[in-house]
Amino acid sequence: MNWLIWVSLGALFIGVWHEINRFPATGKSIIKLQERLDELESENRDLREKVENLDDEVLSLSNEIDKIKDPAYHQALEDGDDHVLYEMDKARGNI
Repeated sequence: MNWLIWVSLGALFIGVWHEINRFPATGKSIIKLQERLDELESENRDLREKVENLDDEVLSLSNEIDKIKDPAYHQALEDGDDHVLYEMDKARGNI
């Protein structure tokens, strides 16, 4: 049984070698497929970076919108005025 496996593997190797060397189109298509796969991986990396940058921009814009909606609260945050923040939260019913 062991010799049958070795003969099968040898035949498989010879078949693949024959396809690549005897038919250049097969070898070229394999190379083209590998190049295209590399291009897609590169494009995927670039798109992932763009999405991460967009996430950062959306977060920044969201923070800016919050500051525009409630400038007094954000000014108190920047000033570190705990008493004003407490009073604002109390007036809003958060406490």
